[in-house]
Amino acid sequence: MTFYQNGKTLREEGKQVEAMQAFIKAAHSGTDDEALLGRVYSNMANMCRQANDHETAYEVYGMSAEHFRKTDDTLAYAYALNNMAWELAAAGKKEEALKLVDSALSLQMSAVRLQTLQAKVVETKAAACFFRQEYDSVLVYTAPPANDYLLTLRAQAYSFLQMDDSATYYAQLLLPRTTNLFALDDLYYILTHNDSTADKEVIRALSSERADVQKAIETRHGELAQAVQLLQQDLSKKEQAASWKAILLGAIVIGLLIWGAVVVHKQRKLHLETSAYETTRRNELMHNIQVVRHATDMRQELEWEDFAALCRQMDKRFHGLASRLQAQGLNEQDIRICILVLIGLSHKEIADMLNCSPKSIGKLKDLTARKLGVSGGQLQDKLQNITIL
Repeated sequence: MTFYQNGKTLREEGKQVEAMQAFIKAAHSGTDDEALLGRVYSNMANMCRQANDHETAYEVYGMSAEHFRKTDDTLAYAYALNNMAWELAAAGKKEEALKLVDSALSLQMSAVRLQTLQAKVVETKAAACFFRQEYDSVLVYTAPPANDYLLTLRAQAYSFLQMDDSATYYAQLLLPRTTNLFALDDLYYILTHNDSTADKEVIRALSSERADVQKAIETRHGELAQAVQLLQQDLSKKEQAASWKAILLGAIVIGLLIWGAVVVHKQRKLHLETSAYETTRRNELMHNIQVVRHATDMRQELEWEDFAALCRQMDKRFHGLASRLQAQGLNEQDIRICILVLIGLSHKEIADMLNCSPKSIGKLKDLTARKLGVSGGQLQDKLQNITIL
C-alpha cells in the first residue's frame, strides 16, 4: 500500500495525525507522478480546512493546483483553484475569491466537466456571501434544488435573517440525512433556538444531542490541529532548506546583498501572513458575535446560571476569551461584563441581563476596564484584540 492510500485509509478511520504523517511521507517519496502529488496536497489542505486553519489550507491547495497544472486533468486543476477561492472566501476576501473561480471556469474542458465544476463554484460563491454576512445573496445561490451543503447554508441564512419558520423547516429536513459534524452542530443550534413549535422536552433532547456533537467536534479538532502542526513544521523545513540553498548559491556571487534580500523577503512575508491571520480571526469573531446577538433566547445561549458552562462556551466561540480573562485575574462578575460588552450590548441591555441598574453597569464596566489597563470606552476594542491575537 502506498503512503497516499494509507493516509486516506487512516483519515477514514479518524486517525488524523497518522494520516498526515502518511501524506507527508508521500510528498517526500520522490515520485514524479504529478497527479498523485496533487491529490496528496489536496488531502492535506482538506485537513487544514477542517481544523479552521484557512491560511495554511490556501497555501497547500495552491501547491496542489501547481501539481495538477502540470497534468492533463483540467478539472482537477480547476477544483484546486476553486478550493483556493473557498479559503479566500473564509477569510472575508470575497472579490479575490470570485476572481479565482472565474479563472477556473475559463479553463478549456468538456461541457460535462464544466457542469460539474459549476456546481462546486456555486458552493464557493454561496460561502463567500455567507462569510460576508450577505444572507439575502446566500438565499439566491442556495435555492432548491441544491445539495445538502447549500441547504445547510440556506438554513443558517434564514436563522440570521430571523426567519425562524424557514430556518426550522430546512434544519428538520436535513438533520436525518446529515453526517457532517459541523453541519449537525449548526442544525441542532437552529432547532434549539428557532423552533418555536417544539415543546421543552424536544428542546432538551436536541440540546443534549448538540452537546454530544460539540464534544466530538472538539476531539476531532484537537487531533486535526496536531496534524496541521506536523504539516506546518514540514513546510517550514522546506522553506528553510530552500532559503539556505539560495543563500549559499548567492554568496558566491554577491554575498551579503543576497542575504539582505532574503531577510527583507521573510519580513514582508511574515507581515502578510500576520495580516491575513488577523483578518481571518476578526471575521470569525464578528461572525460569532452575530450568532450570539441573534440568539432567540439570549440567556439560554449564554447559560448564565452555570458559570463554568458559560466559560466553556465563550472559550469555544471567542478563542479562549474566558480562560484568558481568568488568567489576568478577573472574577466571575468581571468576565460576565466583558462578554456582554464584547457582543455589543448597551448598558440597559446588560443591566436587564444581570438584573441591576444601567448606572451600576457603567461603574462595573469602568472597574473591569481598569483591571485590563484601559478605560471603559476602550473595553470593547481591548476585548476584541485579546480575542484576535
